[in-house]
Amino acid sequence: MLPNLVQQHLDFIVFLLALLVERFLPLSSWYHPDTFLSVIYRALGKRVYRDKEPNSYQYLSSILCFSLVILVIITIAVLLLEFAYYPELLAGLILYICLQWQTPQKKALRIARLLRQNQKATARELLKPLVARDVSKLSNAGICKATMETFALRVARHYFAVIFIYLVFGAMATLSYHLLSLMHQAWRSDLPPNNAFLRPISGLLFILEWLPIRLLTITVALSKATKQSIHYIKHYGRHFYQSNSGWLLSACSASVGVQLGGPAMYQAQRFNKMRIGTERLPKAEDIAVLVSRLNQARGFWLLVIFGIEIIKTI
Repeated sequence: MLPNLVQQHLDFIVFLLALLVERFLPLSSWYHPDTFLSVIYRALGKRVYRDKEPNSYQYLSSILCFSLVILVIITIAVLLLEFAYYPELLAGLILYICLQWQTPQKKALRIARLLRQNQKATARELLKPLVARDVSKLSNAGICKATMETFALRVARHYFAVIFIYLVFGAMATLSYHLLSLMHQAWRSDLPPNNAFLRPISGLLFILEWLPIRLLTITVALSKATKQSIHYIKHYGRHFYQSNSGWLLSACSASVGVQLGGPAMYQAQRFNKMRIGTERLPKAEDIAVLVSRLNQARGFWLLVIFGIEIIKTI
């Protein structure tokens, strides 16, 4: 009876195991596959990108580059799944590798602790690999802003969106999305956000993230300052440089009661991104508040997933 019950719910058991392992045994960047892949993607982007070529070349070269790379990796993964004795376990391993919550949370809280100890230079160095922007001249408030923004967007894309795609479309779709996101992040290290080479992959990621990020935004908005969140989304989020990010940052800004967004430097160029909110500038203590808000949203959606699974078994 017990083996049959386990077999019937093996997919969901593997899903839970992946969440638990990521919670208690997150992969370190020292040996995470993403570290190795990021180096390859960054070198590949430099090889393919041509600064003086027209936009049509940039679009075509970008599409061919990420399509071929992802096709090769997905083909290998599909073959492994075909020959695996327990393909569900391999799918769970893929989910585990794609999930990222504990690592960005630990880094965000450590940056907050460093700022409280007036170690601004060390906080900048810890923040630097997490963002594509220049952090060398950021003030305390600027470091807090950048940390809160990158933490919210990272867990939205590398946790909430990953789980959504995994549950709806499966492991291969999750791996494809993760590889796209990783490649975009690697290319952003050397190119400004408005570069034509980035537009195809940015547009595809926008479509894939549209629904999960908005579901997370609604959850954050309903947890606190709901009216303010709706107001911010209406006046700031819809007009942000990227509306997915704008929606989430608007809800986070209203929920914590601080100002987010604002100008940023990328590759020595100033980009006048919209400021979100009219509240005070963030402090180190606000980072922990945002982490708590997103943890509450995570708990809510995990309960929803568990509830749906229980209803399916009845």
